Amino acid sequence: MLALAALTLSLQLQQSSFDLLDGVSIEVAAHNSATAPVAVKFARPEEYEIQVLHGDQVIWTNETVSPQSTTFPVHARQFVPGPSVLVVYIWNGVASDGSSPNPGTYTVRVHLLGQGVTPEATAKLRFMDPVPVTALDKLKQGNTVTIAGTLDPTKGILTDSTGTIPLGRRLLTAPDGPVAVRGYYLRRVGRPSVFFVQRWAPMQ
Repeated sequence: MLALAALTLSLQLQQSSFDLLDGVSIEVAAHNSATAPVAVKFARPEEYEIQVLHGDQVIWTNETVSPQSTTFPVHARQFVPGPSVLVVYIWNGVASDGSSPNPGTYTVRVHLLGQGVTPEATAKLRFMDPVPVTALDKLKQGNTVTIAGTLDPTKGILTDSTGTIPLGRRLLTAPDGPVAVRGYYLRRVGRPSVFFVQRWAPMQ
């Protein structure tokens, strides 16, 4: 048990602030402060769980975690002295219900799923406000950004509090209400400028 107590986790984000719908790189490392390897047993195939919380509410968790009611063969993993990278996980910035989180501060939490050893680590991340539509023309061509607003009845024009922008494609399956759209502003000679859509999601 003393050896298992020597095992801790650390969590590192590639940066602290992100656009809405931007990919979030999460690096998790295990740290063994003992002088000998530590063996940890796992009752499930997954060895860790990552969660994103807004306050006390979990808005997302990695989907690889198996149901608790399912039984799997126990397996073990050796952690050598010093740090060992457990995973580098790219979260797509979309909550478990398919929506985009709102701007604000969130907590990323990871914990080990070992038997009798469940260290955890946390880090803060901030989702920034979307870019105003009227600011798009000031951006460098090709810069990837996120805008947000409501769609017209054709689902092809987005409006926020500052202005309106045609989208490169209609978001036909978008529900009523605000949506976040990630992509880039495309200036076109002799034709109206548009916002080229890479990803989108309804807002929470």
